[in-house]
Amino acid sequence: MRDKINIFYMILGIGIGIILTSLIFTLKPKIKYIDYSDNDIIKKAKELGMVSVKEKIELNEEKDKREADKKENTKEEIILFCIKNDDTLTSVADRLFKKGLIANKEDFIQFAKYKEVDKKLRTGNYELKKNLSYDEIIKIFIKLE
Repeated sequence: MRDKINIFYMILGIGIGIILTSLIFTLKPKIKYIDYSDNDIIKKAKELGMVSVKEKIELNEEKDKREADKKENTKEEIILFCIKNDDTLTSVADRLFKKGLIANKEDFIQFAKYKEVDKKLRTGNYELKKNLSYDEIIKIFIKLE
């Protein structure tokens, strides 16, 4: 009987403690709220080295176009490329990189996912030029014949 009373008072004490603590923090909170505008958030993200996928893709497309312009005067080399039934976007990007058709595997994968074509690549044999942009390669791979 005495144990039941001790447990009752212990639970009562804990409950009163929780209520008092809640009241204290409700009346005098130590929370500092800062409203950031969208521009402030973007500025902070850039300071931390974060870049939006869209911005990175645009930068890569500009870089690809500059590289393509430089290579335009040279003879265009055509490379045969095959996509099989069991190929994934990662395996395709890996082989494109090994053949020198793309500069960066991860950027190509992000670009394909951004364009929502990662599951739409068609199997087949393709003739690709070395100086194609990511967008041109994707268009070739999903083009209906």
